[in-house]
Amino acid sequence: MKFLNQYLYQTFFIIDSFNNDDDFLVVLLLMGAIFFCIAIIVGVIICLLFILILIGLISAGIISASVLIGYQQKSVSKGFRTFFLSVSIIGTSVLSIIFFCVLNSIYDWWTKDICIMVGALFGVVSGYVLGILVFAVSKKQ
Repeated sequence: MKFLNQYLYQTFFIIDSFNNDDDFLVVLLLMGAIFFCIAIIVGVIICLLFILILIGLISAGIISASVLIGYQQKSVSKGFRTFFLSVSIIGTSVLSIIFFCVLNSIYDWWTKDICIMVGALFGVVSGYVLGILVFAVSKKQ
């Protein structure tokens, strides 16, 4: 019994010596904060890289489609017309979707799905008109 009491007494002091965890908790909190900041930075870099690759692929597709149409139709004018139409349709679609989503968040007219569809439809129509106008203006000069 004496041995058991002595063993429990020593174990109690060993466990009790770890009750001062203040320094450990601060270090653990700092390590977590540093990991969280690094994870956010890596996530932002990956998202930006993905967006840049996507923009590059879209741009390459527009340029190659314009060149191929111009080459196939044997008309530089039709190639430029395709280029202006493609750029203006995609650009105004993105901007009008953003505009309609902001407008919908202010006035709450539609659901999010309808807001995106209306913005895309308005962007395609206005982009087509804008592309024709830009092509007509650039052709006159």
